[in-house]
Amino acid sequence: MSDRCVALDTTVAKLVRGGPWVYITELERALGRVLGDRLRPIASRLAPPQPGRRTAMDRLRTPARDLWWHQFGVTVAARRAGASLLHLPGGLGPMRRRLPTVLTIHDLNVLRFPHFFRRWSRYYGRIVLPRAARAADAIIAVSHATKADVVERLSIPEDRVVVVPNGVDPAFAPLAAESPAARDVRHRHPLPRNFVLTVGFVEPRKNLPRLLEAIHRLRQRAETADVTLVHAGPDGWLANGVTETIRRLDLSQAVRFLGHVPRHDLVALYGVARLCAYPSLYEGFGLPVAEAMACGCPVVTSNVSALPEVAGGAAVLVDPGSVEEIAAGIAALWTDENRRRTLAARGLARARSFTWERTARATAAVYEAVLA
Repeated sequence: MSDRCVALDTTVAKLVRGGPWVYITELERALGRVLGDRLRPIASRLAPPQPGRRTAMDRLRTPARDLWWHQFGVTVAARRAGASLLHLPGGLGPMRRRLPTVLTIHDLNVLRFPHFFRRWSRYYGRIVLPRAARAADAIIAVSHATKADVVERLSIPEDRVVVVPNGVDPAFAPLAAESPAARDVRHRHPLPRNFVLTVGFVEPRKNLPRLLEAIHRLRQRAETADVTLVHAGPDGWLANGVTETIRRLDLSQAVRFLGHVPRHDLVALYGVARLCAYPSLYEGFGLPVAEAMACGCPVVTSNVSALPEVAGGAAVLVDPGSVEEIAAGIAALWTDENRRRTLAARGLARARSFTWERTARATAAVYEAVLA
């Protein structure tokens, strides 16, 4: 790539602390080690951090950002930065190519489950995403499942879509049960001795109502009567069904919602949990599965989308549409210490294949191919 520079649009990382935020911040850091000063991060001024509920001004910024920055401003900023190539890691970008462009697509949720999105995002995504994908010189898909979706649903030639999996921060590592970090997280978040951990936004796609139904069923059985659920992650949207399910099933004493937790707390939570349950309806990658495995936490996850691919045979797979299967998967690990140990060992081995250095080098190879 000689001395040619790459502009990386970090705008989406300023909006929400979810999977794309992790991807963009970790990729920027790792690419910095690979490309040095040839990497030029850029971001829209219309995307300040949004720590709490969206204000009226935030709602006004969204269409302004989507219509100006993602369609025109990002290219202007890339040219001003002296970039020869523009990487759009948040899955949003111009519908017309004005500069050699690489687009990362994490998933096609907005097309598969439009009813899970706010009206503006739903309509904008439906119009812009297919056109931005067709305009890009190359598309990075974070899993083979996402690549298959992109090829099939967006009619993109296979040779323009490159699979580059996400990485896992080395901070996610096994933790001794009596380590200071473990004792500290138990003290600050009064936790039951044994619990099931689930991670992610409180939103419909994460399938929390069915997971809560499964917890309710398990607590009716003698061998799993002490099952409790701890959730780590911020409120998302359309979350009313979760609150209603907890009330209806009288689970207030069996469920803890911690909200957003910093990374060191999340590592500790994986370390002290008996198992992690992640029965999402659809994921382009499913970072919590990889993080849990890296921490030696056995995993129950869905048998759909990219989740079996990420788990790689190191997790219990269940039908996310079946409360009974989710309950059976959790029970299988909750009651069997040997199986937990076996899956934990497999998960550790599997998680070693996910590193941000590998992601960055594979991404830089995509840049090289486009510029060539």
